[in-house]
Amino acid sequence: YIKIRKVKINMEIIGSAILAVAQSILFYGKSLGISMLLFEIICNGIILYVLNKNGKIKNKRGFLFIIPIILLGSTYFIFANTTLYILNIFAILLLNFMMYVVLINEKSFFVNYLSKTFNLVTDTVTGYKEGFEFSKQKSKEKIKTNANKENVKKNIVSILIVLIVAIIIISLLASADMIFANLFSGIGKMFENINIGTAFNIILRIAIIVFMYFLFLSFILKLKKDNVQEENSRPKTKNDNNFTIKLLLIVLNVVYFVFCFIQLQSLFARLNINRYDYASYARTGFFQLMFVSIINFVLIIISNKCEGKDEKLIKKLNLLLVVFTIIIAISAMYRMYLYSSEYGLTYLRFFVYAILITEILAFIPVIKYIFDKKFDFMKYCFMLAVFAYCIVNAINLEKYIVTYNVNRPSGSHETDYQYILSIASEDSYEFLNSKLQDEKTTEKEKLEISKILSNIIGNTKKMSWQEFNISKHKMQQEISDLDLDELNSEIKEKEKMLKEQEKINEANSKEYVYKERVSKEETYIVETLYSATGQSKWQISKITNNRYEKINEIEVPAPSKIEFFEDGLGFLEMPDNVYCAKADLFITNNSGKTFSKITFPDGEFTLSDPHGEKWKNCYDYFYLPTREEDGTLTVLVSGGYEGGYNGGRTRAKYISEDNGKTWQFIGEIWKEE
Repeated sequence: YIKIRKVKINMEIIGSAILAVAQSILFYGKSLGISMLLFEIICNGIILYVLNKNGKIKNKRGFLFIIPIILLGSTYFIFANTTLYILNIFAILLLNFMMYVVLINEKSFFVNYLSKTFNLVTDTVTGYKEGFEFSKQKSKEKIKTNANKENVKKNIVSILIVLIVAIIIISLLASADMIFANLFSGIGKMFENINIGTAFNIILRIAIIVFMYFLFLSFILKLKKDNVQEENSRPKTKNDNNFTIKLLLIVLNVVYFVFCFIQLQSLFARLNINRYDYASYARTGFFQLMFVSIINFVLIIISNKCEGKDEKLIKKLNLLLVVFTIIIAISAMYRMYLYSSEYGLTYLRFFVYAILITEILAFIPVIKYIFDKKFDFMKYCFMLAVFAYCIVNAINLEKYIVTYNVNRPSGSHETDYQYILSIASEDSYEFLNSKLQDEKTTEKEKLEISKILSNIIGNTKKMSWQEFNISKHKMQQEISDLDLDELNSEIKEKEKMLKEQEKINEANSKEYVYKERVSKEETYIVETLYSATGQSKWQISKITNNRYEKINEIEVPAPSKIEFFEDGLGFLEMPDNVYCAKADLFITNNSGKTFSKITFPDGEFTLSDPHGEKWKNCYDYFYLPTREEDGTLTVLVSGGYEGGYNGGRTRAKYISEDNGKTWQFIGEIWKEE
C-alpha cells in the first residue's frame, strides 16, 4: 500500500520566496510600469493571507490604506512623467507599513501607530537573522521528517559518484566517436563564450533574491508577533513653560497683525508699491511665508498642551494665530499666483500651491484640537495629507503645467520652452502635437514645440511587459509611421528660416543710411557701423525673397550717398572730404560687392565763358543718377557745394542708355531746368 502523509505548508517561507522572485522578475533591470501595481497586489495578497490565517487582523479600518496604495501604484503605468517617481516608492512603502500596523493593533491614537510603524521598519531591517534562523529551523524539521542524517549523506555521496562516473564515461566515448563528441561540443564553447559581465549580473540578481527573501520573511515574522498594546490615550506631558509660550504667542500675534495689515494694503490692494516692479515684489517671500505658516502650525500644537490658569488665554491666542497663519498662507499663495502668471508654472510652484492648500485645510482639525485636547487631530491631518498627495498624483501634472505655460499670455516674459523641454514626456505628446497643428500657433512656437516633440520621440523606447505604460503605449501607436529624421530636418529648416526672419525684423527696426525696396523681391539696406573724424564704415545688406544676406563693408567719407536699382546695379556718390568740394561717382553691378569709378567724357562750354579753366575743374561734383521713364540714367555734375563755375547756377548733364556701361555728354543746363 501507499502511505499518504499530510504535508503542512509553511506559508511564511513560501510567501517570502514568491515575493523575492516576483520583485526580481518585475523590477530587476526594468523601469517601473504596471509592475508596481502587480507587485502590490501579490505582496498584499500574501501578507494579508498570512495575517488573516494567524488571526492577527484586529482593526479592519487599516484596509482603507489599500485605496491610496493602489492609486499611487497605478500612476506608474498611467502617466509617463517621473517627477514623483522616487517619492512615490517611499510613500507606497510607508502606507504599506502603516496599513499592517493598523490592521494588527487595536484602535489607538495616531502617534502610537507612527511609533509602531517606525519600530516595525527598524526591526525588519535589523532582524534579518530571524528569517535566516526560521528557515534553518524549518529545513531541519523537514529533513528529520523525511529522512535521517545517514540517508541524506548516502544520497549526496551517490549523486557525486554518479556524476564522476558519467563524466569519465562520456569523455571516453567522445574520444572514440567524433559524431558522439559533436553532441557535447557546444558545452566547451559555452564556457569559452561566458561573458564576465553577464555572469556577474546573474550572481548579483541571485544574491538580491536571497537577500529579499530573508527581508520579506523577517517582516512577516515581525507582523505575526503579538504587539504590546498601549493605553488608548495620549501621554500626558506637564508643561512648566506656560509663561514663555504665552509671551511668545502674544509677540507673534502682534507681529503677524502688522504683517497681515501690510499684506492687505500692498499685496491685495496694491498700495504703496509704486516703487517696486509688481512681479518682482510678488516673487519674493512666498517660500518664506510658507515656512512661517508651517512653524506656526507646529507652535499651535505644542502650546495647546499647556494646562492651568493660562489655558483659556493660550487657546484664544492660538485661535488668533490660526487666523493670521491662514492669511499668511493665502498671501503666499497669492504671491505665487502673481509670479506664475508672469513667469509660468513649474513643479516646485505647483507643489507650493498644494502644500499651502493642504495646510489651510489642516487647520480645521487643529481648531477642534484647540478646544478638545483628546481629539486625535494627527490622524485627520495624516488622512488629509495622503488624500492631497493622491490628488496630486492623480492629476496629469506634467500635462497641466505644459498646457498652462504654452497657452498662457506671454506678457513681459516669454514662455520658457527650455523648461518644458526638460520635463516633457509622453504625457504631453498629444497636447503638444495638437498645438503644433493649430493655425494660430506662430512659427517660433512651432519650432520650439517641434524640438520638444523630437526629444520625446527620440527618448522613447520599446517597453517590456513589466514596463507597460498607457501614455507611452498611446504615443508609440500614434508615431508608428513618423520619420524622426524627417522631423529633425524640418526643425533645421524652421530654425534657418526663423534666423533669417529675425535678421530681417532687426534690420527693419533700425534707422539706416539707405533703405529701399527696388523690386518685389529685392530690398537694399545700408547701415553705419561706426563714424569718426569725417569717415564712416557702412554695411551693405540685401533681403531677397525673405532671405537676409550681408553683402559688403566699405569705408567712405561721412557725406557719401548710395542708391541701388534692379539686378544688382548701384551707384556710390563719394565726396573727396567732408567739405564736399568735389565727388566721384562709382558703379557696382553685383549689389555692392565691388565698386569701380566711372570715367565721364569731357564736355563743351556753351552757356558762358570758361575764363580759361579746364572742363574738369569746373564740373567736378558728380551726383547720384536718376532713372527716366524710358530707362535712361541721367547724371548731373556741379562745381561742388562751394559754388564753382557760373556761381553754381549751371550743371553738366550726362546720360547712359546701357545701365551705366557707357556715358555721353548732353550739354550744360541751368539749375532751374
